[in-house]
Amino acid sequence: MALEQIRQRIRQGLARSPTWEWDRLRATPIARTEYLITCHCLDRYLPGTGLILDAGCGPGRYAVDLARQGYRVMMFDLMPEYLQFGRAKVAEAGVSDRVGAPVAGDVAALPYADDVFDAVISLGAPLSHLTEAQARSRTVAEMARVVKPGGWVFLTGLTRLAIYRSLVYWPCSWEFFDHVTAAETRASGIVDGSLTWYTFAPGELEALATCAGLHIVDRVGCEGLAAHLPMPHLERVEADRKRWPVWKEILLETCNEPTIIGVSNHLLVIARKPEP
Repeated sequence: MALEQIRQRIRQGLARSPTWEWDRLRATPIARTEYLITCHCLDRYLPGTGLILDAGCGPGRYAVDLARQGYRVMMFDLMPEYLQFGRAKVAEAGVSDRVGAPVAGDVAALPYADDVFDAVISLGAPLSHLTEAQARSRTVAEMARVVKPGGWVFLTGLTRLAIYRSLVYWPCSWEFFDHVTAAETRASGIVDGSLTWYTFAPGELEALATCAGLHIVDRVGCEGLAAHLPMPHLERVEADRKRWPVWKEILLETCNEPTIIGVSNHLLVIARKPEP
């Protein structure tokens, strides 16, 4: 599928501004948990310093966060309007000196030399926008190509099992129930709802990383134990000064527990490029 077709599909499906996407990670307790756990993993595995490629950066929230921590960051995304918004956020945060000029393009054909970056992050499931298997394979291979030996690659995708749970969790999803649960949809992993997504079966994202020559270090469910819990209950524990620190600690301790990874909305695979 041509890049402009994908752009139009995303614009039409989302019908959301970059502001909405920027605010998404703070908008609900589930999204805040996704952000909490993802940041925890970045803190745990990223090197102390270095150059990071944010591939599929969207409006740039993680790029801004990392620049504030002293990393040098390159922002790369398919959507020019998101990059423009992100550039404004970078300036607003006062970190323009640590963020390179944003680049719009195809993540399956990155315009960078081999072995340039200390880490590549691809967060918020940009790989799930790629409905063609060959495009997903090329994209992960490109990320592996541009990261230095010994460097880190963070890959995220929407999980197929969570989509099934979401059909029941969100009443508004019932209009998609018959389509999503049809045998052909379950086999293909491609879900046509408010937006067309590719959903990853258990082990599939890890296999892409392995085929690209990366070594799997960790697997994480970004919503962890909070996935599909009632929103009012999560908000209540967030507001509880005594119980929230304990719940937060449990979320971070268990986010890579194999029995819950598959039912989290977002899977995060953390991999490393072998050194010679």
